[in-house]
Amino acid sequence: MKPPLSEQIPLLDFFLPGLAPVLSSVWPLLTSAPSIGRLLCICGLLLLIGKYASEYLGKLLETYFTSTIEVSYYNEAYDMLISWVRSQPFARSAHTSLATVDLKSSKSGNANKKPLHYSPWNGRFYFRHKHRLFVFKHHRSHGAFGHTREEASISYFGRNPSVLRELLDECRLHYLGLVKNKTCVFEHQAEEWKPSKSRSKRDISTVVLNKELKNMLLDDASEFLNPATQTWYSTRGIHHQRGYIFYGPPGTGKSSFAFSIAGHFDLDIYVLNIPTLNNHTLKTLFTELPRHCVVLLEDVDAVGLKRTVSSNKDVGQSISPPQTPAAKTVSLSTLLNVLDGIGSPEGRLLIMTTNHIENLDPALIRPGRADQKIEFPLADEDIINQIFFFIYDPQLTNTGGDESENGVHQNEEEKVDCKLPKLAQEFAAKVPKLEFSPAEIMSHLLANKRSPLNAIAGVDTWVKKIREERMKFARTNSWTLGDNDGL
Repeated sequence: MKPPLSEQIPLLDFFLPGLAPVLSSVWPLLTSAPSIGRLLCICGLLLLIGKYASEYLGKLLETYFTSTIEVSYYNEAYDMLISWVRSQPFARSAHTSLATVDLKSSKSGNANKKPLHYSPWNGRFYFRHKHRLFVFKHHRSHGAFGHTREEASISYFGRNPSVLRELLDECRLHYLGLVKNKTCVFEHQAEEWKPSKSRSKRDISTVVLNKELKNMLLDDASEFLNPATQTWYSTRGIHHQRGYIFYGPPGTGKSSFAFSIAGHFDLDIYVLNIPTLNNHTLKTLFTELPRHCVVLLEDVDAVGLKRTVSSNKDVGQSISPPQTPAAKTVSLSTLLNVLDGIGSPEGRLLIMTTNHIENLDPALIRPGRADQKIEFPLADEDIINQIFFFIYDPQLTNTGGDESENGVHQNEEEKVDCKLPKLAQEFAAKVPKLEFSPAEIMSHLLANKRSPLNAIAGVDTWVKKIREERMKFARTNSWTLGDNDGL
């Protein structure tokens, strides 16, 4: 005797979950007299069973007959995998794709402006590579508190995981080719580091700075990064880390030189935005730093990290203000601990920049945290000369072939190759010393990049304009302060 339907469906539902409610609804039609409705129900049911069966068999195959490597969205390996996938033929023929604009492209012209990239999205994508069958999965997952993030994985039909490692190594080499001669910039998203951009390396020779100071810094960083130095530190039980504080007025090249150092030594740079962090996040980010990198803390004077003097302590002693567990800012004590505490990472170059070193807590810039304090002053005569040569150097100007392509057109009478030293001296004599930042001077020269003679002729007007703007801003600030005082 045939068992009733109520006993058969649970067994079927065990192998094909979710099918029981559907089958219960259509069962009367399936057992009725032959009709078009019955035929349609049978066809629909077969399609539904086929869908469930294919998904079930697919998961069964992936579980027991494939090797898989998952790639975290926040890890640089994710960018390696995605950049390689985009270059493959199967990515261009995927039925579902994720389109993104490449804002990092350096190509010019309207035809190449903001090029689009397409990567397979929201599904499984089968492809063959070197006569092997792989599966690429790319989708968005929903986490706790409504957060979503992209997830990607690569699978191989076989039980040898070395095949996947070889493929990821190929992805790595492809990615390194894309970022060759570039400095990768990492920024934090929540508690993870994520590559945000890649910038062309800036030759250290193009950085306008006192030559002796520049060479001293390069020698110091080179000595620190030498593998023999690491061994020397280790045998003596000294924490292998180095810190610099770059201080001076805005526009003097502090951040630019930090990026140049990273490019010169082929290091990635990790940028910390302290106001967006709390104590826990800061600790987590520092533990995930690679062994060799540049960590950049810009404008640390603007963060507001201060230690309060307690009335119960002796004069000169200071303590960090207590923080509640739910505090949403970074305390000075936590920052000091991650910079040179027991758990602080080794091998990294720390660079802090500030416009007002006098506003920083002495504990933050003591030796061990800031081993070198480098002042970036306003432009003196030597720096003014360097900037002038940098803008009008004929070797740099003529790089790129035809003058009409690089946008710098000079009249025949202004071919000043042999007169450049004299013109630079004339320009430097007209610019007041230690009053303007290199950025301000460069801005004036860039406005006259096609004519050094016009740049020299317009110095007096430019100086007057800058001074008037400063006086105007000073008056505005004084009015603002006066209004605040009256509240």
